[in-house]
Amino acid sequence: MAAKRIYQIAKEFERDDKEIIEFLTSQGIKVGNRLSAVTDDTYNMLKAKFTAPPEPPPAPEPPPAPPVPEQSAETPDAPGEQPPAQQGSGKKRKKRGKGGYQPFQGDPNVSFDPNNQGSSPFIPPSPEIETLNTATRDIYSEAVVAGNQFIENYTSLGMPRKEYKLIKPRLSPIMDVWAVNCENKFYDPDSSTIRYWLAVNKLTTKAFRLINSFGMKNRPFLAEMRDTINPLGAKYEPREIFTDEENQLFESQQKRMFRAFGHGMGAVNDMLYELKMHAERTKAQFEYMSFLEYVTNPDSEHRSKDRVPFDDIAEAVTHSISGIARRCNFFAKNKERIANIISNFFEWLDGYAKLKAQGADAAKIEKYLALEKKFFMLVDFFAFDNLLGTKKDAPAPFDTALNLLNEYRDNMDDPDAERNFKYKVRGITNIIFKPKEYVFLYAFAGLEPQKDYRPPEEIAAAEAAKASAQAAAEAEAKENPADNADEA
Repeated sequence: MAAKRIYQIAKEFERDDKEIIEFLTSQGIKVGNRLSAVTDDTYNMLKAKFTAPPEPPPAPEPPPAPPVPEQSAETPDAPGEQPPAQQGSGKKRKKRGKGGYQPFQGDPNVSFDPNNQGSSPFIPPSPEIETLNTATRDIYSEAVVAGNQFIENYTSLGMPRKEYKLIKPRLSPIMDVWAVNCENKFYDPDSSTIRYWLAVNKLTTKAFRLINSFGMKNRPFLAEMRDTINPLGAKYEPREIFTDEENQLFESQQKRMFRAFGHGMGAVNDMLYELKMHAERTKAQFEYMSFLEYVTNPDSEHRSKDRVPFDDIAEAVTHSISGIARRCNFFAKNKERIANIISNFFEWLDGYAKLKAQGADAAKIEKYLALEKKFFMLVDFFAFDNLLGTKKDAPAPFDTALNLLNEYRDNMDDPDAERNFKYKVRGITNIIFKPKEYVFLYAFAGLEPQKDYRPPEEIAAAEAAKASAQAAAEAEAKENPADNADEA
């Protein structure tokens, strides 16, 4: 057996360190301090000394003169043999040190039957409490089990520190619920309100740490991303030349683009902070709750069932914080492209303001807004990590489609502008093989299957060439009938 130290033995036998040292000194055993180790023989001697059964109390004398038990000047040998408080002649037992835990000692002369439905010896009799023994025992047992489970799984999943650091979850685009919640060992959080809010508090704390760690490691990159997207995050300034509905439309579009391309770290932090504060406030309510009201009132607010399932909260939190990493990675791959989209958005606003200032007719304004809607179709598709291709130059079709749309906008007065736009977008579809992207481009340009969008002169030239080739073939067949017969 490994050698035990004085403070460990004192804790095991619920004794004071000095009491153990004094006893060993009286037995001629030299010990230095509470950190000194003892041999197995000394440990067995201490065990026999401090765990010996208490001597039976003296038999009471017959009434009417009940005897007063004699008080010993020495400390009792066995734990639990305490002198009554009203007979203060005996020596008080020493405390186990600052903040030491002192187990509750009930009255040894009062027996407590757990199956008894009457009043408890530790609680004053009350009609409201007499019927609560069973419910109280159930709640107390549940609390003990939950506490044991928490203590058992509290230290780093039971792994050595080096191994634990290797698997410690970090913020990544593919983070799932397990990665954030792997240290959350609360068993069945939805089973009780206290467990639920403890688990929510632990979840939000873990999420905060992941986000802060990610931000500290990527400060230069996040600063560049912030500067690029800042124009979208600025407050929208309404233009007097626009109507209220138009200002509302452009303001909502600006916010929508900011949510699409911004990393969202501030918004996620605000959401987590609000959820964490709600958990803290709810936990604080339990410190002042009426235990009797909780047990007896099935409609108590602490028993509320109107809570989002914990798994749903964990999934929402992890999806939000993993979205930060996804957006940062997406921005790193498409910095120039995103900057171009942002500048294009403000070009569309300026172009619309110019049309309004020139007094353009309603049909032209309506057409301009329809094209601007196509611009947002393209932006939304791009923002969801769709790059219109899978090869090394995959984003090129996206850039081409955006340039074609801007060209269409700048030449709206040309009667052939729409046809030329559709014809060139139809050419992009010839190099796209993914069904999702192919269908998107058809909807983006408003293409119709089997329709020819070539210029009329090109179609006429192609038909003339086809007719000429067919006539030449027929003439050659007439000149060489024998060859045709052999072939037949």
